[in-house]
Amino acid sequence: MSKADEMFDELGYVKKHDNRRHIIYKNGLGIIEFTHKNKWIFANFNIDMQELQAINEKVKELGWNE
Repeated sequence: MSKADEMFDELGYVKKHDNRRHIIYKNGLGIIEFTHKNKWIFANFNIDMQELQAINEKVKELGWNE
């Protein structure tokens, strides 16, 4: 499990999909999706600072910040 996965887990998220197209974390009604093709991040709600930190860690792990 990656550091970002652990951070999302601590926030109550479950990883629903992880494939070549996208990664989806889900928490109740909330979804955070990372789309590989366009390097897009989608959340269907307002995120807080802890979620932003987890997102930033995932971006680092994916190498999108280079």
